[in-house]
Amino acid sequence: MIHTLKMYLPIPYQDVQELNKRFNIKSFELNKFIEGRFPGVTMSLSAIGKGQWKLSMFIDVIELLNKPNITETDYPEVENSIRRILINLFLHSSAYNDHVLQRIDYRYDVCINNQLIRQLLLDIYKKTTRMYKRQNKILGYIDKETKKYKSYKTTVDHTSGSLKSTVYLKNEERIAKGEVPKYYEKDIIRFEIQLKEDHMYYQERKGQRSRKLWEYMKDDLYKKYYDARIFSIFFKGDFHKIGHARKIINDSTLSSSYKRKLVDFLKKVSSYDVSTPLKNMSKKTLNSRLEMLQNLGINPILIPKNYSNAPSMIINPLSNFPK
Repeated sequence: MIHTLKMYLPIPYQDVQELNKRFNIKSFELNKFIEGRFPGVTMSLSAIGKGQWKLSMFIDVIELLNKPNITETDYPEVENSIRRILINLFLHSSAYNDHVLQRIDYRYDVCINNQLIRQLLLDIYKKTTRMYKRQNKILGYIDKETKKYKSYKTTVDHTSGSLKSTVYLKNEERIAKGEVPKYYEKDIIRFEIQLKEDHMYYQERKGQRSRKLWEYMKDDLYKKYYDARIFSIFFKGDFHKIGHARKIINDSTLSSSYKRKLVDFLKKVSSYDVSTPLKNMSKKTLNSRLEMLQNLGINPILIPKNYSNAPSMIINPLSNFPK
């Protein structure tokens, strides 16, 4: 469920002074002192004026709890672990009551042992829609030094200022960074949703939920976000080559007209991406085609017929996502 999160906690200056005295350090030495003291947690203390400080915390929950599969039932352990850190620093944990969640990363991992299939899936996902609810598809970046565009090798992003939906090859990403994959990252393709501060602030302002960890660490909410921001971008249904997809369509109870339209739709998507058919049809019609394909268990993005050693069908990695 959860991978990482970011929060800040208001800290009275008196607590900072007591920490300085207890550990015999100066205020400017605080961040160096707390750096790396707790596994999976990066922290910094900063003054915010009027006798108030704040403790910023970036937490890898998997590292914090030393377990990869985090669910709603793990919330008490997460809270207790954060409180223990606060007690270690300030001798009490009351600051947690006033914490403000700034970011949370949800994750869903699928192990695919075949490297060719993992790479094929990533190449397929590059053909998703160019924009979904203000989330723009991003397939690369401008290198700061060379000023040239470079394609992402392991990642497909759909991002906005408040939310990001990502699919990436975790194993390959680690290796590309010169890092060793963790045991729970080996052969993993990860689907991730990052809720940013603007999104959480908007949710709080609308009265939906406060910016507290316990509000976002709920299984039902996790599933809701994946339904809205992963399945709507990367789609349900298995992946097929055109011949397989055509057979499923022709064997269906759809009219001959719709069978032809669906096959033509798949070809247009395959020529570039899911947004391509919008050159010749309305958004409403495109959504209707997508719904028809979903009902037939067909993902709208085909397996490229000329992709070396590609199978004729791949089961959707999201097919076992919890209901």
